[in-house]
Amino acid sequence: MAKHSPVKRQVLPAKKPTPAHDPALARYPEVFAGLLSLGDAREEIDYTPWAERLGWHVPELIEMVLDEDLNWREENDPAVWAPIHALRILALIGPAEAAEPLLECMEWDEDWYEELVNVYGGIGPAALPLLRGYLYDPEHTVFARGRTASSLTAIAQSHPDARAEVVSLLTAFLDRPAADASADEETLTAFVIADLGDLKADSAYEAIRRAYAEKRVDEQIIDLEGVERDFGMRPPLDFSKLSEPPAEPGVRLVLKCKACGRERAHIFPKVYCDLNTVRDEKKKAEYDPIIIPQRVVCPKCGAVDQYELGTMGHLTLTAALLALKDTKFDGLLPENQRIRFITFTTRWGPMHPREAMARYRHELSSQPKNVSLRVGYGNVLKSLGYLVEAEAEYRNAAEIAPDTVEIWVGLAQVTGGLGNFTEATRLWQRVADLAVRTPMPSDQRRSLLQAAQESQEDLRQGRAPEYSPLDAAEVTRSQPASPAGAKVGRNDPCPCGSGKKYKHCHGHKS
Repeated sequence: MAKHSPVKRQVLPAKKPTPAHDPALARYPEVFAGLLSLGDAREEIDYTPWAERLGWHVPELIEMVLDEDLNWREENDPAVWAPIHALRILALIGPAEAAEPLLECMEWDEDWYEELVNVYGGIGPAALPLLRGYLYDPEHTVFARGRTASSLTAIAQSHPDARAEVVSLLTAFLDRPAADASADEETLTAFVIADLGDLKADSAYEAIRRAYAEKRVDEQIIDLEGVERDFGMRPPLDFSKLSEPPAEPGVRLVLKCKACGRERAHIFPKVYCDLNTVRDEKKKAEYDPIIIPQRVVCPKCGAVDQYELGTMGHLTLTAALLALKDTKFDGLLPENQRIRFITFTTRWGPMHPREAMARYRHELSSQPKNVSLRVGYGNVLKSLGYLVEAEAEYRNAAEIAPDTVEIWVGLAQVTGGLGNFTEATRLWQRVADLAVRTPMPSDQRRSLLQAAQESQEDLRQGRAPEYSPLDAAEVTRSQPASPAGAKVGRNDPCPCGSGKKYKHCHGHKS
């Protein structure tokens, strides 16, 4: 049994020790015998008579709470509940001398959380200096310090004369020097803000707002809107209706920075999920199925592309996968806020783009003049949003085979994506010129000319033409397979990655 876990109980049909044979009886006065046999603390028990009977035995009650022997008892032993019984009796007595020794329990498991909060609520203002010191001490875990903040809140709620002091203490804590030191400190700040919300401490609002503005709060625990609802500044949520989708276009995704450990919400124009990686447990252990076609910069430490899905990010992906299987969830989010599901394909078959990058680099090390490999590698880089690197690959390929039209399609796309619309317009004209004079099937020529014309028009209107990473690693094209229920609009970029609208590419061929 885990140490200090006396509430996770399943009473087993095994031999139970009786108080007459329990060695703990020798360590406690006779009046404590009943606590050792009282049993399951989940039952309804009136502790008032116990508090009256044991009020003169506070040191022994504290000793019983911390008793290693009792806390390590087997689950079928009624004495294993004695520390919880002692803790609840102390909550009724409220002795100041219990404040310091019981701090040891803050690091124990969740089963003790509510009991400890109640004890310190009973002790009252005498515990404030000790709890404040513990709250500020980074040597303790973030969850233990969070329990300390909740204990302070309990004191404010049980002792109205201490409320102002507790609110002032918790408010000042938000601007502590270490508030920006780590992800754990941001989590602790969120815990303290939630406690201030429980106290309806609207006098702390400016300090709270400042903490959010300076990005010092883990917003997955509580966001500023939630605080404002606690303070009555916003109407309460109406749980009888579905929540409205976010107003901003793009996919909202919580990512965890591998460099600094912070979890932050990002909004991306597009987010893809590679279904092949989702289905392959081995691949999923090595590669994140989420593909974000742009550089991802941590807003806190500036680390580039060092991310993984955060807790809420995993929930977002799970919800999207469920919606993929059940079309009744399609309308919950607008199309431009949904994760797009693809199967990323290369000449070697379905493959995660980061795996494809490594494969292309390996192949190019022995075949540096292979134009098809150069273009394929450029397409993978483009699909990940590495536009500068993709541009370099296309230009390398153009030096080897300047009349290959796929090179100029890719180069035109990344140049527009980099914001050089004048040069991108010229490159799309190069695509059109090559389409006219290069031998190719008439339908392919017609599609390329149409794509060039529409892209140039988009660029003249100040819009960078869109493209999709689906099948982006291949120069040759094939009809892409769509997930069940997925639809491609006629004016959407074709999922094959050609850069053309669907109606002028695979939609036309269909």
